[in-house]
Amino acid sequence: MADPKRPDAGPKLPEVPKLQVRNLVLAGVVVLVLWAMVVASQSRVAIGVMAALTVALAAGGIWVWRFIQKQQSLMKIAQKGTSSPEGRQEALRELAAAGDKDVMNVVLRAQLEAQEDPDKALATLDGIDMKKVPALALDQVRGLKAQLLLLKGRLEDAAILCADLQPSKTQDASARGMLAATVAETWARTGKAKEARELLGAISPEDEAYAQSRVPLLFARVFANFAETKRGLVRKDLEAIAKENVNLLGRFLDPRFKTQPELAKIAQEIAMADPEMQKMARAMGGGARPAPRPMRR
Repeated sequence: MADPKRPDAGPKLPEVPKLQVRNLVLAGVVVLVLWAMVVASQSRVAIGVMAALTVALAAGGIWVWRFIQKQQSLMKIAQKGTSSPEGRQEALRELAAAGDKDVMNVVLRAQLEAQEDPDKALATLDGIDMKKVPALALDQVRGLKAQLLLLKGRLEDAAILCADLQPSKTQDASARGMLAATVAETWARTGKAKEARELLGAISPEDEAYAQSRVPLLFARVFANFAETKRGLVRKDLEAIAKENVNLLGRFLDPRFKTQPELAKIAQEIAMADPEMQKMARAMGGGARPAPRPMRR
């Protein structure tokens, strides 16, 4: 069988915010221009206000820098968990040892837990006060939780989270693709197929920029086309998913995902047409054909 532990089969690690040098330079230029104007005015009030503003900006910049450095340190620990089950357990121990005070620590733990136990991961995320999540990471946290809710068939709960997500504003292409896939699937499964199609038109699985999130985007497009009764396009994308890894079709077959029976039937037909699955069926002596193992997105 194809490797079930491929990176596009499960929730992604949240994107770590990065300092944008271009933005820093632009901010510096603006501050210098404002200072030049204030000094030229020779107004003591204006100089005082500008001095206070500069101090506030400097303090904010230092806070952002420290936050990003801390998150990058946590990500180094969490990335150990993507290599093997043993690495995942080691990373979980290290993150647990760091305590629960840092919200992103808890988020990364949930992401690793999701690889084996989505229920546990969702319970971990449910314990987070979303008001305490830094604005820089809020969309990523909401997106991860929405992904897990979709896997549980909790569509309305996922829709509540996705209402505030704006994938286009996410800088990293991989993270942007994952967020778009999550939002588009949610809309497609909750009566907003048109909105889902429009989003997938802007962030497409065929776009090389979103290669790392291609499969989740295909999942979303399957649901969107199915909602609009475009069965030919549904079958085409399901076949594309099967070529990536036939086990991924389990995403539409597991009862926990609450997939519509007709869509599950189409996915089953394509899975059973796969040569590898047919080989497995023959090896079983012509008995009941095995369905692909359900995979987590």
